[in-house]
Amino acid sequence: MTHPNGLRVGIGLDVGAQSRNPREAQKNFWQALVARFDTVVDFVTLEDGFAHPDGDGLDAVLLANWLAARSGHVGIIPGAAVNFLEPFHVSTAIATLDFVSEGRAGFLVQHYDGSRAVHARQAIGVLNGFPAVESSALRQDALDVIDVVRGLWDSWEDGAVIRDRESQRFLDGSKLHYVNFRGSGFQVLGPSITPRPPQGQPVVAAAYRHGEDPSIASAADIIFLRPDRLDIVAAIGAIRAVDKNRARAFIADVVIDAAPKSVDDYVAELGELAGSGIAGIRLALSDPAAQASYVIDELIPALRARSSVGPVATGLLRGRFGLPAAGNRYTNAA
Repeated sequence: MTHPNGLRVGIGLDVGAQSRNPREAQKNFWQALVARFDTVVDFVTLEDGFAHPDGDGLDAVLLANWLAARSGHVGIIPGAAVNFLEPFHVSTAIATLDFVSEGRAGFLVQHYDGSRAVHARQAIGVLNGFPAVESSALRQDALDVIDVVRGLWDSWEDGAVIRDRESQRFLDGSKLHYVNFRGSGFQVLGPSITPRPPQGQPVVAAAYRHGEDPSIASAADIIFLRPDRLDIVAAIGAIRAVDKNRARAFIADVVIDAAPKSVDDYVAELGELAGSGIAGIRLALSDPAAQASYVIDELIPALRARSSVGPVATGLLRGRFGLPAAGNRYTNAA
């Protein structure tokens, strides 16, 4: 899916990057940084450091809710380690983020391979075989989480909250639905404890590298891809082959190194990527404290002036990516 108003641009941040600093200092750092990007880019992603060998940073989803109340424009897409967290709580936390941000929320699915799962098991201990370490089990678990999270967002219809003083009813119970999911690793009954989010379905994002199993990426709305144009073309084809009906936006990752290339080089790189079917780029910062000024003052203005990057978008995050309004699986099935 391409965007009629130009390519979207976002920033990729690793929340674990400041993990050696005191928690309060970390919060202040991320608040100041996101404030600088608030009206400059369309979205930021916050990768969670859970299960990293040296990861002891802030919880990305909780941080995103804190940042959303202190920002006014930028879309916020925090990561969650779906193989190690309760999907019910992930769903309600992202729904809350969508309310706090007034429709600017997303959910970055962080799916770990076997080696990362082994480290997590060492960190939290073995709990009746949890977490799994087999790649196929981890992949199926991630797919189940995506399905359940989406189902919980749909479990409240629009208009379920009625606040009817005369009948003394706060909710219309007929507009709440049981998810009733049972998978190999967990089960969820539902409905959610949080009303349907402003977007209906906050944006679900995932990263994909050519040659990986495309099933998880195919279940997402936004897919982050490596920058090589040929890889991107092949990756888009592999993901679409799994499910041709889902509307998606493909975003190319452009890594900003510690010693960044010249603006001309980045403009040329984006020119090569623009014809591959992408809807935007994510500038992944390796050292955000040192690179923010270069990206804000030099790189992004040049990309907007000399490439197909569009102006900063407004409105719900789904709309910024050109995604259609979200339907509800329960009302659509009725």
